[in-house]
Amino acid sequence: MNIGIDARILERKMTGIGRFLKTFLTELPAIDKQNKYYLFTYDSINIHDDFYTNIQTVKGFLPQKLFSPIWCNFILPRYLKKNKIDLFFSANQLIPLIKIKNIKYIFVLHDVIYKVDKTFHPFVYRKYLQFFTYFSIKSSDLIITVSEYSKQDILKYYKVKENKIKVIYQAVDEEFKILNLADDEKKEIKKRLNLPEHIILYVGVIENRKNITGILRIADEVYKKDKDIKFVLIGKIGYGGEKLFEKIQTRENVVYLGNVEDQLLKKIYNISSVFLFPSFYEGFGFPPLEAMKSGLPVVSSNNASLKEIIDSGGLLHEPDDYNSFVQDIFKLIGDKKFYLEVRNNGIERAKIFNINHTAKELVNAFNSL
Repeated sequence: MNIGIDARILERKMTGIGRFLKTFLTELPAIDKQNKYYLFTYDSINIHDDFYTNIQTVKGFLPQKLFSPIWCNFILPRYLKKNKIDLFFSANQLIPLIKIKNIKYIFVLHDVIYKVDKTFHPFVYRKYLQFFTYFSIKSSDLIITVSEYSKQDILKYYKVKENKIKVIYQAVDEEFKILNLADDEKKEIKKRLNLPEHIILYVGVIENRKNITGILRIADEVYKKDKDIKFVLIGKIGYGGEKLFEKIQTRENVVYLGNVEDQLLKKIYNISSVFLFPSFYEGFGFPPLEAMKSGLPVVSSNNASLKEIIDSGGLLHEPDDYNSFVQDIFKLIGDKKFYLEVRNNGIERAKIFNINHTAKELVNAFNSL
């Protein structure tokens, strides 16, 4: 079977979904010896050239959000037919709206947050997601989603048969792990980034949905008791992020590093004291899983899928229970036995999210059609 994959996300700055696709594509050659795989991109990408056929298509001059649906519906179908693709897979929610004869469609629908809460996306982008998701669901042969919570949300907001949805937990790059950095290297990184001994880390988009305001309130409470603890925020600016950034700048104990390269990010996970993630809504939640795999204790909200994914691997609270977050931070920093207990629970929980298992489940889903 010839399987086509939309790999354009690998040409952008890496996010959780991009990292997942890259990890999946890295694992796939060892899993599937039967099917042939074609990666459709704008430009050439370097990933297992001996296994994948990289098909370079047309690159537009319009902004990505405008050009992407044009590419998907008017450019991609021609390349799918030309390369005799039997099945097309998209990890990022967008497939051709018009069904091409003899080609099966599978796509990953991570969440339907634009249905759950209208305040988390701008109006135009929300309508964009609603329109294309509706038709993607309609034209797809199978929908992959990333948690049981997301599956129930999809069933709630869309008329779709339950057997058309398959839950496959995602996994993060195995390079997110305990690095056992030497003390000198830890000190060098902290000195270079002007960070203290104790770091409370957040990784994710700077936007309202992630409860950045909550992080700042927690930081304010911690500052009252210990001015030497700093909160480090990593991620791009999202919807409403400009106003949040202005608030971040007013805090002496909050540092915003923007986007950082993966190699440095992996090290920051390893030199931090606590991972803080009081998000209002997640379809899956890659950063807490990256933290757990890196041996960093996680303190998170229990909202949406986070309770399902983190489970016993972290400390969970209501997203507005700021006092509990503060108490956990100080207890983790001050109680070594408690710290190790939470850390070890996270490491064990993260083992469930194994890329080999995830890849096999996806290949089984491909073959089922």
